[in-house]
Amino acid sequence: MKMFFLLVFFGIFILNKEEVSCIVGGQDAEEGEWPWQVYIQIQVNHNDATFCGGSLISEQWVLTAAQCFKPSFFLEHSFVRLGAYKLDRPTKHEVKKSIKKVVLHEQYEKAADGYNIALVQLDSEVSLSCYISPVQLIKPNDVFTENTEFWATGWGMTKENVPLAHPRTLQKVQLPIVDNRCCQSMYNSKATIREDMMCAGYEDGQKDTCLGDSGGPLVCKKGDSWIQAGIVSFGRGCGRPNSPGVYTRVTSFTDWIKEHSGV
Repeated sequence: MKMFFLLVFFGIFILNKEEVSCIVGGQDAEEGEWPWQVYIQIQVNHNDATFCGGSLISEQWVLTAAQCFKPSFFLEHSFVRLGAYKLDRPTKHEVKKSIKKVVLHEQYEKAADGYNIALVQLDSEVSLSCYISPVQLIKPNDVFTENTEFWATGWGMTKENVPLAHPRTLQKVQLPIVDNRCCQSMYNSKATIREDMMCAGYEDGQKDTCLGDSGGPLVCKKGDSWIQAGIVSFGRGCGRPNSPGVYTRVTSFTDWIKEHSGV
């Protein structure tokens, strides 16, 4: 029996790469193709910074992963880049915003234990354009077929320990959803695939999110609209066989997102 099969579901998950992730086996995106994708730079101390992906879900709120924020990060020196495409070559379409507030899920401890979700409030509303636009969030009653295409995007590593090369162009990769039971059998005792998680990837690996992609969106198209089903959360390496990426399932947190952001 084929180990990978598509799941008809009512929600989706986050992919962590316990170290922050990138796209493996992907390709350059077109500028403006994924206008909700954001780059979050987090200042972890006076000298060092890390980064994560995220998705714009309204004029002032970004959805991302809780794992991106260490307890001692400097809010006042962290920021969000919206409309970014080539990180090393900012364009006139890009907007940089300071962060007003970060809301971590109150039950989050580590990515492998679930609840890997966070909200970032921008210091002011961003003006929307063809290059900066929010993504719709999946609804609990949304159902998909085996022909549904899911895509992940980010500026993470292109292989394990291989950073995205200059000029660091946004990457995209198409991934099939993997049933949670099948995903659990592949991870065995190495991780528990919880109900608030979902998996995506190929049996032979090769394509995946990776370190630096954490917090980024997993989206699919419904009619003429793109909707976000998952958040990059964690995985076993990047692009390894029988090791699909694990994502936070957005429908598990619909009420939580609404309560804290109004979205």
